[in-house]
Amino acid sequence: MEGKELYDSLVSKRDYSGNTADEYAQFLSTLFLHIGTELFPLLETASKEFKVLSLKTEISNSDILIDEYSIEDIILI
Repeated sequence: MEGKELYDSLVSKRDYSGNTADEYAQFLSTLFLHIGTELFPLLETASKEFKVLSLKTEISNSDILIDEYSIEDIILI
């Protein structure tokens, strides 16, 4: 699948239930608002490697609020 299709498929799982798929869909929506279509190649890579996107641990574990994410803030896990 291409990045846009992957994004649409994953975001369609947003159902506000709080389950893992719902949280990931919300996370991807947020990333898309910050970095736009640059997200699509990352999703393609993650899919090929059977991984998911995440934020670097120094960002996700920080007490400092981040106003904007960049492509450099994203890792595959």
